[in-house]
Amino acid sequence: MPIFKSMFFQQMLPIDNPVWKTALILAVILIIPDLCRRLRFPQIAGLIVAGVILGPGLAGIMESDATMTYASRIGLLFIMFFAGIQIDLEEMKRNRVTGVIFGLLTFFLPFGMCLWTGLSILGLDIKEATVIGCIMGSHTLVSFPVISRFGLDRRQSVTISLTGALVAILLGLVLYSITVSVSGTGSVSALMLLLRLVIYIAAITVIYPFASRRFFQRASSHFSHFLFVMLLLAIACGLAQAIGIDSILGAFLTGLLINRFVPNTSPLMHRMDFIGNALFIPVFLFSTGMLIDIHSVSGDWNTLWLFFMIFLAGSIAKWLAAFISQKTVRLERDDRLLMFGLSESHAAGALAITTGAYSYGLIGLPVLSATVLIVLFSCILSNIVTERSANRIFTKGRGTEPVPYERLMVMLTGSNTLQALMDTAMTIRPKDGPEMVGLYVTVGGEHAPKYMQDGKGRLNEASAIAAGADVPFVTHNRLGNNIIESIVHATKEFDVTTLIMGMPLRRSITSYYYENIVSPLISSVSGQIVLQRMTSPLNTIRHIVVLVPGPVLQDEAFAESIRTVFKISSATACPTVFYGKAQAIDAVRGIGQNPEIGRASMIEVNETVDMDWAINELHNDHLLIMVGPRNTESHAARSFHHLYEHIHLKENDFSTMLIFPSARIEDGTGRETGARTSRDLLKMLRI
Repeated sequence: MPIFKSMFFQQMLPIDNPVWKTALILAVILIIPDLCRRLRFPQIAGLIVAGVILGPGLAGIMESDATMTYASRIGLLFIMFFAGIQIDLEEMKRNRVTGVIFGLLTFFLPFGMCLWTGLSILGLDIKEATVIGCIMGSHTLVSFPVISRFGLDRRQSVTISLTGALVAILLGLVLYSITVSVSGTGSVSALMLLLRLVIYIAAITVIYPFASRRFFQRASSHFSHFLFVMLLLAIACGLAQAIGIDSILGAFLTGLLINRFVPNTSPLMHRMDFIGNALFIPVFLFSTGMLIDIHSVSGDWNTLWLFFMIFLAGSIAKWLAAFISQKTVRLERDDRLLMFGLSESHAAGALAITTGAYSYGLIGLPVLSATVLIVLFSCILSNIVTERSANRIFTKGRGTEPVPYERLMVMLTGSNTLQALMDTAMTIRPKDGPEMVGLYVTVGGEHAPKYMQDGKGRLNEASAIAAGADVPFVTHNRLGNNIIESIVHATKEFDVTTLIMGMPLRRSITSYYYENIVSPLISSVSGQIVLQRMTSPLNTIRHIVVLVPGPVLQDEAFAESIRTVFKISSATACPTVFYGKAQAIDAVRGIGQNPEIGRASMIEVNETVDMDWAINELHNDHLLIMVGPRNTESHAARSFHHLYEHIHLKENDFSTMLIFPSARIEDGTGRETGARTSRDLLKMLRI
């Protein structure tokens, strides 16, 4: 009986007014995380405990209703969706064997140990013991938001854990369905369920990437992008339920399949992350705690004994699976704890199996009550272990890796290049770097006020895009007499390390543009320079070709440009091929212990003209990147100019990006052009 039932405000509880109930939930979501930080207690576990205290099983202040159940379910689907969408696909491919083995271990070890415990120690029948084995073998990634908060979602141990989670979820749901079918209580045979599952996975695997690429190529509104992704999520989850599988599988697969179309730095990702982590996921954790009825189990020693033995057996087996995998792959001790923490929690999957098995008569009330306790304590233990191990990994990494200063400036011109420029800037920008700078240049003249007003609109539009991705952004609307001088002064004023600028349409990129824009920029701007012409959105690129013409200077500036290439390659998650002479390819390989190098293929060529055939094979969803030299009189510069003319003197529809490494520029070396010529160039850039 709830502790407040005997007090004078008995008639006021539980709170059933939707407005006051919403206010209380929002207050809990707002206060509990800050309180947990002060107490050094995991925030996610704190929300679960708050649900236990305020729920019907203890204080009786709140009771769950249909609206809370709906929001809770959406929160769980967001957790599984984020686990799929934030996984590093290339890392997953590289560790797929290890991930599958971990999935088999983390399912069958708990399954076997709990099956033996149920039959030998607890005296359960074979059906109850099998259901318990399915519950403890599978797991839900409740603690994954901790990984996202520490930025460890691309770590090898996390990738292995996520791959293993997919395997464990599949095995748990399928074996449970087979148990139901064999018992004669289900409506679908095990063979039919497997057939439906294969057709379901094959269908969305083919349709979702194709539909996503087409949609993102045609739709430009971020709001439509968000609605499209949510529609895909809802359809996949609904179809999963329709074939007899829990919807969490559909959410996880949706995240995996559209992973490469939603970069982590994009406004779309930020919107989904905000909605999920600010509201739905906390509601799910809070409502999970509300399921626990402390009074009903506090004096039931049979239920408590069932809970203790099952939880102990399952947790030991999960730890053994993490231990074996960690030793096999030779990971650190903290990685083992991270894998154990991610695989320990049982939530919606366990509840779905338990409630279904109870309705079919496969388990009794004591097992049902014990499973609810397992959900509570497994989530708390999972989050404590995950948070502590992730914090240690993050602290060690932060102490050993120097964070170089990087500030990006985006030179804005025509509206048709603005979105592409901002996408590239947010892709290559360091996560914790200083604010980005937006620059708009107007050359003085009779139409200067009109162009200044246009520049204000462009800068406001860019600010809105940056704000959507939670990226600090400052604007600079500059009036000058010369384009190059204005850009150079702005880069010095804001201490810019990388300048990003759009190139006009192909028919406007002639030798005149190269001589009056590209060459002066190379000679005058000391930071890294990125010039681009995107014919397809960056997240729809399917293949990247990188040309490194001529011999290169193997220094930190060149390494910085190659790291920029790898950031773009990682964000698009598509194959990347480097072409260059032996010395250039060796320089790319010699950057250091960069894990991204293993994702790219290197092809040595004898002469620069041998790169022409690679250009001829490019298509409209390919990206060509050319890493150019600073010294315009060198052999590498002549090779670069040959390739530049080959690209822009013929019809093509692929995207192009020119990257020039940073260099020390002495005062007075900038090439100046007249005001009239500058206005002509600005008109060209705004095409």
